[in-house]
Amino acid sequence: RCHAHHIRFWGHGGDTSLDNLVLLCRHHHQVIHHGHWTVQIVDELPWFTPPSWIDPDRQPRPGGRPRVGDPPRVPVS
Repeated sequence: RCHAHHIRFWGHGGDTSLDNLVLLCRHHHQVIHHGHWTVQIVDELPWFTPPSWIDPDRQPRPGGRPRVGDPPRVPVS
């Protein structure tokens, strides 16, 4: 029961491709649209940046669950 979220909104010229989509549950899809979070794809994984009232430094956080054997995730700079 996932929603496909366009990282660059479809109405703003974002294409429907794997490079521009992230799967979110209904709740988190609403949060991304209305909660001032941003998302970007880095090395084929989604990274979510919280609004400043959650994290004043706005440090990106990896999304999804790590898989066995994956290297440790580090924030993008």
